[in-house]
Amino acid sequence: MSVVYSPMSLRDARFIVAEHGLDALREIVLARAADNHDNAVIQTNAKALPTAESGPLHGIAFGVKDNIDVAGYMTTGACPGLAENLANANAPAVAALRSAGGYVPVKLNMHELAFGITSNNPAFGAVRNPFDPNRSAGGSSGGSGAAVARGVVPFALGSDTGGSSRIPAAFCSIVGFRPSTGRYREGGALMLSPTRDTIGPMTVNCADLAEIDGIITGEHALPALPERPLRLGVLWDKRGLSQSVDHAIASALGRLALSGEIDLVPISASEFEDIDARIGGPVVFNEAFEFWTAFCVNRLGKTLAEFTSTIASPDVRMIFERLPSFAAETREAFLYAHNGGLASLRDTYEQLLRSQQLDALIMPTVPVQPPLIGEDERMQTDAGLVSTFHTVTSHAVLATLTGAPSISIPAGLDRDGLPVALMIEGSRHGDRALLAIACKVEALLAQ
Repeated sequence: MSVVYSPMSLRDARFIVAEHGLDALREIVLARAADNHDNAVIQTNAKALPTAESGPLHGIAFGVKDNIDVAGYMTTGACPGLAENLANANAPAVAALRSAGGYVPVKLNMHELAFGITSNNPAFGAVRNPFDPNRSAGGSSGGSGAAVARGVVPFALGSDTGGSSRIPAAFCSIVGFRPSTGRYREGGALMLSPTRDTIGPMTVNCADLAEIDGIITGEHALPALPERPLRLGVLWDKRGLSQSVDHAIASALGRLALSGEIDLVPISASEFEDIDARIGGPVVFNEAFEFWTAFCVNRLGKTLAEFTSTIASPDVRMIFERLPSFAAETREAFLYAHNGGLASLRDTYEQLLRSQQLDALIMPTVPVQPPLIGEDERMQTDAGLVSTFHTVTSHAVLATLTGAPSISIPAGLDRDGLPVALMIEGSRHGDRALLAIACKVEALLAQ
């Protein structure tokens, strides 16, 4: 019988190392990874050890999504066609964490090639939600979310193109971060879109996230918050998709308002509607087509069509089959995005923060409960059947196009015992200020 474990914070992991030694933590991680009933783990290295003799993460194990390079592991993207894609070097974020004393005993499952948000992977198994195994852990970094929530590792790296670190964090009741685009050094990952892609850490709490971000970037201090209530703009269109989620989110926002330390400012922003269809999709289709065409030839010695035949997931295989036509059909919108459309959107976003004198925006990370396993195309909601991908990503997509930092933090459980989460977004390149705000909101929600 599988055992349900509790999340393990950095403090917990350090206590184990201090009291029982490095081997004790590694044995715990490997034992929990072996009890892989949620299909979170797809590669394990029982011989993994710290390469640095000291550092703030000395002896601390962490997990890495399997589209991110870790030297000595295959970077498979959870795709059978990349089973022999050996990484010879660490991605920059992995290198920074390993230099701080951390090590990687596990690589983690995901929606194949990061092109989806359910992590229903036929090759390695559907990543199951720790709160309900009949439901998705989210994606595309589903394995990272489930592994942290289940206490396999104290933190993990995911990636985020359309919400892929924040969505599984929301569904698994942990903290997920999308840093400002470009904040973390690029390279060492299977890409979809250089415009939208970034590595995104996932942790048990905001303090751990602030520490991990500091190690990756070298920016360790958190700025002091203003000596006044924080002004958070509430960007939330209650569409009645889930009464259970709506009620839980309203309750969480109500607690923040009653604290006296948060001023909630209802806002509307029609200019952000349909941005994924107008800008986001065209950017991904064109940039993914360019990256994967070159990758297949230069790395695999194959054509894109030959590689596509190795993809196990029907939804992902369909996207790759149609990538050439998708890119051609959206080329004009893609050029518009890069010739001023994205810049205009980012200016509009920053102007909203300034004109309303907002410290940040706040909204539900996801407006629905986690989809049931198998609800990859359409999911049942209180408003009827809806598109799974577009519904789940509807709030998370904004930051991927504005380039702003975004954090998902747990906001309790709904009446069905499923996690709900609030997402906080700040000014572009104001990551450490946003982290300080998130720590404050997290503390208020815990009261």
